[in-house]
Amino acid sequence: MLTFSSVHHGRNAARVAVLATASALLLSLTACADGRSGDDASDDSSSSATTVTQFALVAPENESDFGWNQAGLVGAEVAADELGIEATLVPDAGWDNAETIISQVIDGGAQFVVAHASGYGVAATSVAKSTGVPVLIQDAGDNIPGEIAITQTKAEQGGYLAGIAAAMTTTSNTIGIVVSADDLNWFKMSAGFAEGVYSVDPTIQVLYTSVGPAAYADAAGGKTAAEQLIASGADVIFGMGDGATHGYLQAVEAADGVKYIADIGDVTAGLSDPSVLLTSVLWNYGPTYVQAIKDIEAGTFGESGYELTVDNGGLTLQETDNITAEIQSAIDAAKAGLADGSIVPTPAESADAVNAVIAAKGA
Repeated sequence: MLTFSSVHHGRNAARVAVLATASALLLSLTACADGRSGDDASDDSSSSATTVTQFALVAPENESDFGWNQAGLVGAEVAADELGIEATLVPDAGWDNAETIISQVIDGGAQFVVAHASGYGVAATSVAKSTGVPVLIQDAGDNIPGEIAITQTKAEQGGYLAGIAAAMTTTSNTIGIVVSADDLNWFKMSAGFAEGVYSVDPTIQVLYTSVGPAAYADAAGGKTAAEQLIASGADVIFGMGDGATHGYLQAVEAADGVKYIADIGDVTAGLSDPSVLLTSVLWNYGPTYVQAIKDIEAGTFGESGYELTVDNGGLTLQETDNITAEIQSAIDAAKAGLADGSIVPTPAESADAVNAVIAAKGA
């Protein structure tokens, strides 16, 4: 039920426990609680420092989505490796039992938990308050010293850089955006992407479509939506999807001369022809998890939240052979503008706001 693997590319080998199924959680975790030492997880002194020797990440799906879940799970492995501590990864936790699962990883010895879904916020806050164990939650909520910290993503910044790459690649002068859900991060990234495109050439046509209001894992719907954009002339597709990404990739690989831009994770393993990948807006959670653990140990966790930005390395563009020296030069100039505040992409909060940005064409 529980498999251990050593991660060897950091200064200390870290033991990473990957739980095969969430239903196996309670029995399995009792076997991996031996690495815990120091303060008890139920210490009711919410601001006291704790030496973290074991933490957990709970994710609704698994790394095969090439997106959100992949980024969280990989980030946890990176943090465990860098700090030389133990991590319990719980993929495929679903949505119905978040409070129970988070409580169980704490019972199993986790002194810090990453609740890797915005939908886990209420459950995670409840568990943090009842146990005193700090939890990192996503996108929304209140920072509570010693208990809760929020991590957010300046997704519009990564989108802006990808838009530059898309604009400098298209030959049809038409670019498509497809999202799998009415998701705040998708909205922000889409708006930033359009503004990045227009910063290169405001005459380019940007098309925007959605698979559905909550179609994160709808691969069939994703394929249809991407095919429609390609039929409308788009020769670069920016897809935001989680599991719907599988459908986007199928549509792009079946087309002729179409390049794909992914988001959050590395989709290379899902491609039979990696040359169609222009780039991906990678979200790197490892440094955030490392900093959160350091803040727990310093007794300052929850005094402020965390952000993934281009400037702090939380958002980067994946290097591929399709990123030419000319494109890279333009991206580097934009990164400098994002860092000094001379470029401020729009953090759209709705589909209507995205469409307004697209209609404005950079004006």
